[in-house]
Amino acid sequence: MYTVLIADDEANIREGLKYIIDWEAMGFSICGETSNGEDTLKAILQTEPNLVLLDILMPKMYGTDIIRIAREHDYKGMFIILSGYSDFTYAQTAIRYGASFYLTKPIEEEELFKA
Repeated sequence: MYTVLIADDEANIREGLKYIIDWEAMGFSICGETSNGEDTLKAILQTEPNLVLLDILMPKMYGTDIIRIAREHDYKGMFIILSGYSDFTYAQTAIRYGASFYLTKPIEEEELFKA
């Protein structure tokens, strides 16, 4: 079974992401959730989840920095960025550092499922 880490500074978003997708049916288990950038990076490096659902703007560290540093530490998993910002610069930076998808909030179930 694959693992997914949910990282967003808003508790209601984290809760929604747990239930918007039937993770188990897709072969995933949720290995954790974090609410700030420092905890997210620490969790990624310790648990090495297969997938990270990552907010772009979180306290203590931006999502793009998390991706960059995780990649520098040889993390090979996937990132799906979740952002309330449709700014092309954020998306471009996230993709350059290795994010697979950049989705804007509010997240649609079908859009996340396809990603």
